[in-house]
Amino acid sequence: MTEEILKEEEPKNESLMSQIIADSPAPPNTGELVEGPVISIDKNAIYIDLVPFGTGIIYGREFINARDIVKHTSIGDVINAKVVDTDNDQGYIELSLREARQALLWSEAEVLIKDKTILELPVKEANKGGLILDWQGISGFLPASQLKTEHYPRVEDGDKDRILEELKKLIGERIAVVIISASPKEGKLIFSEKNPEQKEKK
Repeated sequence: MTEEILKEEEPKNESLMSQIIADSPAPPNTGELVEGPVISIDKNAIYIDLVPFGTGIIYGREFINARDIVKHTSIGDVINAKVVDTDNDQGYIELSLREARQALLWSEAEVLIKDKTILELPVKEANKGGLILDWQGISGFLPASQLKTEHYPRVEDGDKDRILEELKKLIGERIAVVIISASPKEGKLIFSEKNPEQKEKK
């Protein structure tokens, strides 16, 4: 009788275990963004609770690269990080703060392109083809052909040196632009100053 009861229970236990495994979230893969609270900070590392997968660690070069962010981080803060290694020698999930920030910025750039959001950005440099603008620490290019009439360099003979002189006058000014192209792999942003559908300023 006891054997029969055991035989009946085994399949139930197996199916229950299968269900639990199926319902549990898959561990993060290399390159994925994860989020969790900071549980410990020491001189060379930050530890992040990545329930239910274990503990994430930011250390070594990644810790040095993220110095500025680390300064403003406290225990309990929830931070985003990118998985660099899913299981290092000490059993931690290695993370990168800097790469996570970059990934989030490129995602935000895509949203800004879609929404045609206006950004007022400072002109950092000028070259013969246009202007270099800075957005969230990423340099982007505003081609001269995408400038509004009032900013377009009017040079009679099309002399490139004189065009550059005119463009240099805009250095330091803030220009209202939209992002029209973002390429994370190449680290490139392209801006436009003329867009008839511009709606809101950010």
